[in-house]
Amino acid sequence: MATPRFSIEIDGTRLPADLMGRVSGFDLSEADDMPSRLALRLGLRQGADGTYDLLDDSPFEPGAALRLTLGAPGGSDLVVFSGHLSHLRPHFEEPEANSYLEVLAQDATLLLQAEERVASYPDAGDADAATEIAGRYGLQIDAEDTAARLAADDMLLIQRADDWAFLRHLAARNGYVVYFEPDPQSAEQVCHFHPRRFSDPPQADLTVLRENANLDWIDFAMALDRPERRIAHAIDAVAKRMLRAEDEAQDEPLGEALFASEAAQGLVRAGATGSVRLLRGALPRDAALGAHARGRGTQDHLVIEARGQLDPARYRGLLRPHRTALIKGVGDRLSGSYYIREVVTAMADGNLTQNFVAVSNALGRKGSETFGQSAEEEPPA
Repeated sequence: MATPRFSIEIDGTRLPADLMGRVSGFDLSEADDMPSRLALRLGLRQGADGTYDLLDDSPFEPGAALRLTLGAPGGSDLVVFSGHLSHLRPHFEEPEANSYLEVLAQDATLLLQAEERVASYPDAGDADAATEIAGRYGLQIDAEDTAARLAADDMLLIQRADDWAFLRHLAARNGYVVYFEPDPQSAEQVCHFHPRRFSDPPQADLTVLRENANLDWIDFAMALDRPERRIAHAIDAVAKRMLRAEDEAQDEPLGEALFASEAAQGLVRAGATGSVRLLRGALPRDAALGAHARGRGTQDHLVIEARGQLDPARYRGLLRPHRTALIKGVGDRLSGSYYIREVVTAMADGNLTQNFVAVSNALGRKGSETFGQSAEEEPPA
């Protein structure tokens, strides 16, 4: 069986071949609105003098930068993680051959979480604040403008939290996602602060129970109790007037139609008086109130969840989070476009697997899906 290719760099220097040979496995977890975390496992060896090279003369120093490049059998190499060491966990066991060192690393969120601060952002929108936060650490940012901008002489945007917590707060209230990911060209970390990008070209198909299948298994859950709409009320103390905003379901359906509407009809048929929730904590300004209602509504509508396990050797590559993919082989209503919210990539005993969580806001198909983007069948490189 073909094995995956991988390399590890510490502070820009590739790990020596003898240490690479002691890497028995790793787990990489990536998800929306969560830190990316890498766990490496290396065998521990005791020298004749009783010392352990990975502990007593360790290349894993506090603050060290760590980078993982990975290639699935038949796929191209890709920098999938860039971050800094966060923990060292030595494990000793009898027999000695079972002893190992677990090296944990976290993306740039490790730096953003290190200090709580009080900061203000005059004449700024939420995306402007996100850009300023990324700039504190010399990081690139891929951000899309947010609807509301708060004037300094009207309502000041104030932070009382660490930078990562504040970024998550700003993203959530606009229906955005925030995460860090290595740039494909430079491999440097980029902060992403924008809506989920449903309209970008999908990754290769995820297929089960058909020819050229690449999924070991997949299951689905459809939530029937999420709100169809969000309503917000507030008082603008400066203009001295009442404000109202209502989510108008402007988000793009990934399939035939938003499933939240179908679920809401079922609730009413069962005796509920409606499927509406209030939005609390939105800023009392027209643009902000509307943006926050729409953003929360977009999140509410992601009611269909798929969980599965992928074989990267059959997929001929790596499934990446924060992008869409087409799922097929699961019937007319469930087959279609899904947004990949979370991926856990694991290697053990030379075998690579990926577990993923994907979400959608609709059942059925739009009719424009380009099924058939499976990788060509060819001998693994």
